[in-house]
Amino acid sequence: MRIAIVCSYYPWPPSVGGVETIVRSVAIELAKRGHEVHVVCSPLDVTTQKPVTSPGIKERDDVFIHKLKPSSFRIGYAHILRGLKEEITKIKPDIVHAHNLHPHLFQLAKWKENLGYRLVAELHYPAVNLDYVVQRILLKPTMKALKLISKHIDKFIAHTNLEKMWLKQQGIEPSRIKVLPTQHVCSTLFNRNVSSTRENHMVLFLSRIVPKKGAHILIKAFHKVKAHLPGAKLVVAGPEDSKYKKQLLNLVKELHLDGSIEFIGPVSEEEKLRFMASTTVFCLPTLADYHPVVLLEAQALGTPIVATRVGAIPETVLDGKTGFLVEPNNPHELAKAIIKLIEDKELWKGLSTKAREWAKNFALEKRVDELERLHHEVLNRS
Repeated sequence: MRIAIVCSYYPWPPSVGGVETIVRSVAIELAKRGHEVHVVCSPLDVTTQKPVTSPGIKERDDVFIHKLKPSSFRIGYAHILRGLKEEITKIKPDIVHAHNLHPHLFQLAKWKENLGYRLVAELHYPAVNLDYVVQRILLKPTMKALKLISKHIDKFIAHTNLEKMWLKQQGIEPSRIKVLPTQHVCSTLFNRNVSSTRENHMVLFLSRIVPKKGAHILIKAFHKVKAHLPGAKLVVAGPEDSKYKKQLLNLVKELHLDGSIEFIGPVSEEEKLRFMASTTVFCLPTLADYHPVVLLEAQALGTPIVATRVGAIPETVLDGKTGFLVEPNNPHELAKAIIKLIEDKELWKGLSTKAREWAKNFALEKRVDELERLHHEVLNRS
């Protein structure tokens, strides 16, 4: 098959986020299986919105990456990609796989009949990831517009039952919805040797450092953890929003946590996995999220999770079995769960073992097997 994956960002050069990680791994795995894979995106970084490369076509990992100039007009994170129709016309794909509820999905639905491809939409449950006021204002009319064009979309991929229910509530015909969790972990993670005990009392936060991910809540919780466990340490990693980072540093100073919290900024893929495999607790106190891939990666490396009960995280982390879930914006409950995992070594071992077993359900190869079957099913429809 010739497959065109259309998304706003792609992590090469680095532009790291959950959707970007999914797109990269799936694209590379599809290419390994003999498919001709094209990724069409912008040359921007998802966090800074600044260019990380120039427009043009490059090949990496047997995937053709088409970086198109973005329009200056954007809605939240979503830029209109200039020359998208011309690029798709040149590629001549059998399948176009569109990510996110961004303008390109509506464009691709409009062009579909003339250009002769099948269209799959993977929305990543946008209702829980609205960082901008304009996104919240436009969501309702956008969903009405999506319902009108949904007949031009061959299949909607829902990652979870929660997302499927939401799509049905928006008026999408159930027969067009397929539950297929493309969030995944690479099988190589299960081959890594990880320690069966973690004595460093280290708590790791690894995500985009923006307000909705809740790092400020974790710092407040860590003040309580530190009072109970003086040897505990918090590492905060990921691409940073500079204004928010300044607020976090002020909070650290205010709570007298200097020397106990380390901000290390963006990390490489290998550094990320090394940190995850060596920390005692992986903590993501997100205030609004859907299905963060990092939670699966940490579990695959045997690290118990403390996260918030938002979005589809309860379908990702098994509360009391692979980690603990707490209500969002609750530093007290967050601290209590972290302390429990650090202090109770037998509990930690049990959760660590179960986390690795659970994560195997999300192995990349298994997910791409299912995606291939879906693409063939869509392509072979009369």
